[in-house]
Amino acid sequence: MAGYFSSSLGRKQVVAITGLLLILFLIMHLSGNLLLYKGPDAFNAYAEFLDHLGMIKLLARVGLVLLFVTHIVFTALLVIDNRKARGQEGYAVNRAVGKRSFATRLMPYTGTLVLVYLIFHLLDYTLADHHSAKSIVDGVNLGLYGLVYNSFRSPVRVAFYVAGMFGIGFHLIHAVQSVVQTFGFNHPTATPVIRRLSTLIGVAIAVGFASIPFYLFLCGGARACSVSCLF
Repeated sequence: MAGYFSSSLGRKQVVAITGLLLILFLIMHLSGNLLLYKGPDAFNAYAEFLDHLGMIKLLARVGLVLLFVTHIVFTALLVIDNRKARGQEGYAVNRAVGKRSFATRLMPYTGTLVLVYLIFHLLDYTLADHHSAKSIVDGVNLGLYGLVYNSFRSPVRVAFYVAGMFGIGFHLIHAVQSVVQTFGFNHPTATPVIRRLSTLIGVAIAVGFASIPFYLFLCGGARACSVSCLF
């Protein structure tokens, strides 16, 4: 087993599997976040439902942290392996770089952006008090909805969040293709379809998440207590 995790193939498969599980989490997370469009009652009810899961929620968070850390660690190990190989092969490797996709070339940058974004996201929402003064909108404490709403009154925060989401989008475009390639699936007909599907998934998740701060920023202050601005 130790030999598997120390091999390049084993590490690539670990990165692929953990990446796929993180993609599934993002899809579920997005489905919950889209309740922000329905207003405070719907979104806060969803948040309270998760809180009532108690130990299940705690275990899910621990599992998610382990997934993320494992993904980062094994990705770093692969980067180290690649750099060692590049040092041995010299310019032969550099000539192949031009064949890589744009999303693949951006992986080191999008990965770093996602990590920075995640740290701020945890501090801003997950670890923050959901019923503090930061949750008050027009004199009403709107709980987690109010906290999210008030955070997106700042155009700088909106821009940072959107940048983070598109970082995730580019990361996912490469990730889906990487999962398929890592497990040896390569077909002249199916591979182009998978590439288009990976782009669709990455764009859909990025746009879905990024649309939320735009909506809350443009939906005026007093109207945060209703969904009238949506209709």
